[in-house]
Order: sequence, then C-alpha cells, then structure tokens
Amino acid sequence: MNKPVNLLLLVLILVVGIVNLLASFGLFGGGSGGGGNHQYRVVTWQQMDSEGFKVVAEEIGAKPDEAGKMQLPKEKVVKSELLPRSLKMIEDEGWEFIAVTADNHYIFRK
Repeated sequence: MNKPVNLLLLVLILVVGIVNLLASFGLFGGGSGGGGNHQYRVVTWQQMDSEGFKVVAEEIGAKPDEAGKMQLPKEKVVKSELLPRSLKMIEDEGWEFIAVTADNHYIFRK
C-alpha cells in the first residue's frame, strides 16, 4: 500500500478510538456510560437455594432441630420449586432480575 492510504487508515482508527472513548465517558451517544445510578447484586446458586429453603421452611412452619437441621418435603425442595420462590423473595426486596451466568450466578439490579 502507498503512504496516503496508510495515513488515511491510521487517522480513521484514531478518530474511531477517540469517539469510542468519549462515548464510554457518556459525553455523547453510545449505549453505555453516563446513565442510571443502578446498584447490582450477584447471588450464587448456593445462596439462591438457601433463600428458597428459608421460604419453604416459613411456608410449612418448619423449625430447626437441636443440630440445626430441618425436615422439608422433598417435592418442595427440588430446583423447579426453589428457584421461583428464591427469585420472588429477592424481587420483593426491590431487586430486578437481570440475568444468570453460565456458572449459575444470578444478577439483580436495583
């Protein structure tokens, strides 16, 4: 390639880089930056299960024994029963469910 084409490509890359940087700071355009002061919360699958167990225990009135264990009905502690209860409990605290990651971290926004 000749020098004018190389110079044009370098200038174009520089301009795109500067525009991208300004957009990330929220100075203009761009979908990210400069918006809403959201708080985020990440909950692991173990924490989600724990929340679900608490809800089920409250629903059936189960109390822990001397060893700190509870007997919960098997049909209520399967994942398909715990997850909706856990999500509802966290959403009732004012958090909005956003996504779940591949490694089962649940992301919420307030």
